[in-house]
Parts: sequence; C-alpha cells; structure tokens
Amino acid sequence: MTTMDGPLVLPEPKVKGAGLYAGIGDYVKVEPKRYAPKTLRETAEGRYWRAYKAPALINAVSQVTSLHFAETYPYQLAVTSSARVTVYNSQSRKQHRMFARFKDIAYSGVLRSDARAMVVGGQAGIVQLFDMNSRSILRKFEMHTRAVRSVKFSPQSYATIASASDDTTVRIWDVAAGECVRRHDGHTDYARSIAGHPTAQTTWASGSYDHTVRLWDDRDGSTSATMTLDHGAPVEDVAWLPSGSLLVSVGGQDVCVWDVLGGGKLLKRLRCHQKTIMSCHVAADGGPPPVLEHGSFAASAGAGGRATAPRLLTGSLDGHVKVHELDDFSVTHSAKYPGPVLAVALSPDANALAVGTANKLLSIRRRTKPRSHALGGAGGDPGFHKVGPSGRRKAPRRLDAGSWRYFIRGMNAKAAEGDFKVRRLRSVRLQAHDRALKRFRFTEALDASLAGGRPEVIAAVVDEIAAHGALSKALAGRDAAALQPVLGYVMKHIGDPRHTRQLVHVAGMVLDIYGGSVGASREVDAALRLIRERVAVTLRLHDSLAALAGVASPLLTVGQLAAYRAQ
Repeated sequence: MTTMDGPLVLPEPKVKGAGLYAGIGDYVKVEPKRYAPKTLRETAEGRYWRAYKAPALINAVSQVTSLHFAETYPYQLAVTSSARVTVYNSQSRKQHRMFARFKDIAYSGVLRSDARAMVVGGQAGIVQLFDMNSRSILRKFEMHTRAVRSVKFSPQSYATIASASDDTTVRIWDVAAGECVRRHDGHTDYARSIAGHPTAQTTWASGSYDHTVRLWDDRDGSTSATMTLDHGAPVEDVAWLPSGSLLVSVGGQDVCVWDVLGGGKLLKRLRCHQKTIMSCHVAADGGPPPVLEHGSFAASAGAGGRATAPRLLTGSLDGHVKVHELDDFSVTHSAKYPGPVLAVALSPDANALAVGTANKLLSIRRRTKPRSHALGGAGGDPGFHKVGPSGRRKAPRRLDAGSWRYFIRGMNAKAAEGDFKVRRLRSVRLQAHDRALKRFRFTEALDASLAGGRPEVIAAVVDEIAAHGALSKALAGRDAAALQPVLGYVMKHIGDPRHTRQLVHVAGMVLDIYGGSVGASREVDAALRLIRERVAVTLRLHDSLAALAGVASPLLTVGQLAAYRAQ
C-alpha cells in the first residue's frame, strides 16, 4: 500500500517494556499517542498579563491623550481628554475628581507622587498647578508661547516642574518662587515629551519632532543640551529605566534604548509595531515575580531586598499594547485594543492597567487576584501587602496553628533534583481496549477504542494492532453496521495532518477487503463518497497553500532583508 507521500512504513514490533511485550505475565497499558500542540503553549508571562480582566470601558469626551498613576495608595489615575482632566480611583475605577477649568485643550495631567497636587499643560501654552482637595489653582506659569504637550514633577522634589512645548523650548519651573528658573533651547521642532532622571535632580531628557532626544543638566549653568541622541523619527515619548543609566525613546515604529552613562550609545533598536508608537511606560516592578528553578522566589536586586521584574510597555496607533522584558528587550506579551492607542500606564502596585485610545475609550483592567510576591529581607514587599482603611500597609500574618494554611503546608511541595521519590503502589486499571489487547482480541480492541472516541487512543491502538500484523484481521469480517464506525473515524480525521498518513493506509485496506461489496449498503457507499470528497478538499487545500507559499516567499525575504538592514 502506498500513500501520497510514498510507501507507508509501519512501526516495528515493540520490545520488552511496552504493550503486549512487556514481559512474561506482564501487560503495560497502551499510551495514547502524543502530538505536537496545534498552537504555542501559553507561557507564564502570558498567563500573568491575561489575568488583567474585567475591563472597565469608559467613554471619554474626546481622545485620551495622557494617563498617569499616583505613587501612593489608592493609586489614583489622572486621565486627560479634551478640555478636562478626570481623576479615577484605580481600586474601584470610579470617578473621584474632575478638573475642567481650562480655556482650551488640556495636555499631560500628572499627579504628584503624594497625590495632593496635579500639574497640567495645555493648548494655550499655560502650565497650571492644582490642589487636589479644593481643585483651586495654586500656580500658573505662562511663559510658553505655544501648546505645552508634556509636564512632569521632578522625581526628587515637589518644588520643581519641567515642561516641553511646541515652541521648541524646555523650561524648568520653581513652584515656591512661581517662576521659570531655566530655559533650554536646542530643539528645532515641537518638543513633545519630558522625563526627569530617577536619581539626579538636575538631569532631564526631552524628545522632539526634530528626531532627537536631548539631555539637559542644570549643574553646569548652560542652557544647551549636554547630549543629543538621534532617534531617526519624530519622538513621541521618552522614559528612564529605574537604574537611571538607560533611556528609552519611542517614535515612528521604533523603540530605541540608549546607554546614557556610556556616552549615548544605542544599545537596541526594536521594531515591533506596525504604526507609530505614541506612548511608553516603564514599570519598575510590573512583571511576574522571578522564580528559581526549584520554584522559590528569587531574592535579589530589588528595593527592600526582594527581586523585581521591570517591564516596558508601549502603545501604538496599530491598536496594540506590547510588553517588553528588560534583560534582552524581547516582547513577552501583546494585547489588542479596539482603537489606536495613545497612552498606556500601569499602577505602582501592578494591579491596574490603563489604556487610552484615539476613539474616545478609556480601558482600566484590574487583576482578578492581587499580584502576589515573595517577601525578601527585612524590608518586605512595600507594594503588595494588604492595606488597611488608614492607608498603612499591614504586615503578613505569622503562619501558626491559628491559620488553616498551617495544616496544609508542604502539600504542594515538589521534589528537588537528587531527592528519592517513593511511589505509591496502585493497582493498574485497564480500559476496554487494553483488556481486549491483553487477550489478543484485536477486533474487540479496535471497536472499544472507536467507541471511546479519543483520536489519540484510537491511533495508538491501530499502531499496536499493526505492529502485530493483525490490522487486516481486525478490519475484516464486518457487516455494514460494524464497518460504519471505522469509516466515520476515517472520514472525520483523514484531513488532519497528524492522522492522514495512518488513515490513508486504513482506508486502502478497507477498499482492498470490501471493494467487491461496494453497492451492497447505502450507508457504506455514502461514507465512502464522503471520504473521497474529504480527500479531494484536502488536496485542493494543499494546492492553494503551495500557491500562497510561492507568493509569500519573496515578500518574507524582502521583509527579513529590511529588518537586517535596520539592525
């Protein structure tokens, strides 16, 4: 018997340790066949990010241009849309405050780290500082001549604010004095983003539509840039990594990672979006907790002596938010949203993910269960303890006999490498097809596996019977009713590449045995016609895929060449 791919090679008879040849007086159950998965298995990273469920889709008055979380509980979220800034409680996802005292469009509403003040830019070129309780204007800075697209508080001082404007300037403001203390010139096009260094109070980075990222340092008294980095496209957003030695810029379809301490060297250029990247957000501890091979949490490198999992999130006009791991900057997860993404942010406790789109939608996703993390050192985990009504974090309860967890400790422990495992002796329960194979009743074994309906088991039983040269015997001597299950299984799975080779052989044997009886049963004839149609459909599909492969091959080659040149 031959197939489309050549002569069929039946499996060789099994040796001691499997099937009927397991040894004198012994029988080992037939194991179902294992196939490669049809799709890629979900990784731990994928499961972690998919835990952000139950999205609250809120209709904004216009496109959502900016999102920012406060750094203290309850991690309020400032959402900038049109001529208003709305503050939400990230825990309940309900509106907490609304600021609408703007004469024109507002931009870049940013909460102070203690959530007691908020600074907002605007189309009118004014930077305004608001009190969060009374919503009154504390300061108003009016020296910009065009729209202020980005404003930020200094990470080290409440008294310093920086702003980037369409008038190509970057200004540093003293909140206490209410005046501009430094103006930085150098950009030749709109300055669209600003970010303060996480450890150096006098260092700022700005991105502009002139394709450059410029670093400013106030210590030398100069108003010119201390470093200029060529991004290669209009820069939409910039962000520092937690260490302060690396800087990320996004614009066009590229994500660029710069080594600032190394003189501005370009470490990595990523192209993972199909359209312009509008926003980036660095989460100092936003990914799944790192674990060691034996299952315990890693204890290194983080604040308070615990391990951290920093992640970079990027949002693009292609509607995707992508998560990047910061060791090799590979994409670990991607999520599709119902519109072009303009802003993305993750709460400091990593329990809420907010995304704003250009079609007036605000998505706030929360984890189904709070993010858990192993404690590391005496400092513990400042971000993921339970929080009381007063806002103070509670210490974890000591595990003792007063807790039910005390009595189940160790039940889920796994053996480490080198441990001796004592296996519990259990009586072997044989399935119907195994009992028939043990007695060399091949026809009964085939019928029992077909009655079970599992393709993996049926394929394993057919292989076992064929290994004994009894497949023709198991198929022969059947009437129309007994032949129907065999033909039904062949018709259903002959188009599956995992079963095609085996079932082509089975169908050929059926035709050899019952070819002279064709026409004696309507049911059998109908089943054979369906098998023929299924084979014809599969062949046409193969022809179409071959033609598609011929068309796609040069396109893929061009894309790979372009990616290689971009590197």
